[in-house]
Amino acid sequence: MLDIYSGGFLHPDSVMAINPFLVFVAIWSWVKWLSVSTLIIGGSAYIGYLFTPDWREIVDSKHYYSNWKIRVYLSLPFNTASRVIGGLANQEIPVWLREYLLGGFARMYDCRMEDCVDPDFKNYPSFAAFFNRKLKESTRPISASPLVSPADGTVLHFGKVEENKIEYVKGHDYDVDKFLGEVELEAKDELELYQVVIYLAPGDYHAFHSPARWVANQCRHVPGLLLSVRPTLLSHVPHLFCLNERVVLNGSWRHGFFSMSAVAATNVGDIVVDAEPSLRTNIVRRKTQKIMNTETEIHAPYLPGERVGEFRLGSTIVLVFQAPPTIKFAIKAGDPLRYGQSLVADGV
Repeated sequence: MLDIYSGGFLHPDSVMAINPFLVFVAIWSWVKWLSVSTLIIGGSAYIGYLFTPDWREIVDSKHYYSNWKIRVYLSLPFNTASRVIGGLANQEIPVWLREYLLGGFARMYDCRMEDCVDPDFKNYPSFAAFFNRKLKESTRPISASPLVSPADGTVLHFGKVEENKIEYVKGHDYDVDKFLGEVELEAKDELELYQVVIYLAPGDYHAFHSPARWVANQCRHVPGLLLSVRPTLLSHVPHLFCLNERVVLNGSWRHGFFSMSAVAATNVGDIVVDAEPSLRTNIVRRKTQKIMNTETEIHAPYLPGERVGEFRLGSTIVLVFQAPPTIKFAIKAGDPLRYGQSLVADGV
């Protein structure tokens, strides 16, 4: 065996003379240098990322570079976090832990468990299964109205589409074509274009249903960000619905054009549409793919109240449709809704 002491590598006296404090200072200096270097390099890369034009500027050239707060907010890793949350939501929860986790969530967000077919938390193997729990038919009667609510949620906005612009909250709008894609809207004097925007909170039932008797003939998937769609944030980020990932079902009903869009949000990247089983949302995409929309021809006839798909957590549904100008809505902004509830009083 090599004698490191006698070989001149280190004398025993020098080993005893080593000061632990000096060793600590040396290690700390190295760690501090490494940390500072990492922060400088990482910070420089992040600043460069903020000010380098990318697909966000293409989607929203008017607003994206007008406000540094918007640039910073849009640069946060919401998509990555949502993929992690989505993966966790699909993980099976041990039976003994379900009452604590799912029950705690239900109490926090005031979930109406009395409306569920099965109110026992132990029978839901994951958060994803709980989010789309089946409801008793008696608690969600489908109105005979020609236009009903597609989901449990809250009315954010409704009314006529003015100058071909959809308004998701007062004072913030976007072009119909940018949101829905290129659609054929046959102009008729006896018809107007209307909209209804419904927000689904985390505690709401997360499946969405058909709002009318209509036929969807196109499924358009638009990749994008997963920004929060909480009403308190919508007024601060212009063009938000056009930036977020969404699935748009375009088609027709008895009055002409009809569209139903499911808009994703933070922690809500997974959108399922039953009529398009190949659809995949909330996945890693290259930068060049972030603005590549996918359009698929489908034929999906729906009846009012029929299930269309589901979110993995609450988000937003946007309806855009043609109807006579005599339409009278039976809702107002801020109203809570239950799917199947009538949205109109008369006129359609």
